[in-house]
Amino acid sequence: MRSLPLRGTAFWALIALPVISGLWLAIGVGILAALSPGYSHVSHFMSVLGAAGSPFAAWTNYAVFIPTELWFLAFLALLNTRLPDRRLTRVSLILLAAYAGLLMLAAGLPCDAGCDGGDAGHSAIHIAHMIAAATAYPLALIGLFLLVLTLPRPSLLRRLALPSMAVGFGLFGAIIAVPEAQGLFQRLLEAWIYAHFIALGVHAALSLRPQ
Repeated sequence: MRSLPLRGTAFWALIALPVISGLWLAIGVGILAALSPGYSHVSHFMSVLGAAGSPFAAWTNYAVFIPTELWFLAFLALLNTRLPDRRLTRVSLILLAAYAGLLMLAAGLPCDAGCDGGDAGHSAIHIAHMIAAATAYPLALIGLFLLVLTLPRPSLLRRLALPSMAVGFGLFGAIIAVPEAQGLFQRLLEAWIYAHFIALGVHAALSLRPQ
């Protein structure tokens, strides 16, 4: 008799965990940005709030960025129990876990003040931060693409897998190509990625519903 409550818990957790993760990031960054004079959501990376010397660096990195990824890793662990045990599934989940791990690493290695991408005069920690963050997003997009391919063929997510990945890489390229709006494009890319996480959670949750 305990299977039904557990099934109901898994149903809601699959939907709630990616939503909580995304909201934790958005609300945390929003609050700390409002408390940081001169911060711009359009031109500044989110990491600027956690950069060396920033007034709320510790709060940003350890109360916002790292918990965001812990919520997401919990989602991946639960999602893993709902997906077919295939090599492609395992590879995609590893890539998505690496995305979260790299962003946690980037939080633990805060960038220099301003968090710009230039090479001159930056610390080794800053360089490691930028490499980790820049690697994380492509891994997420590739991981999502591969994971969606494991879904049944009638799935809308599967039919849109290639154009969805193309949009994601377009946003990633825009971060590099339009530095004056890099913060905006980073947020759009995060929102795009999280929309897919939530869609995958809903898809997996619906498989728990009684037929």
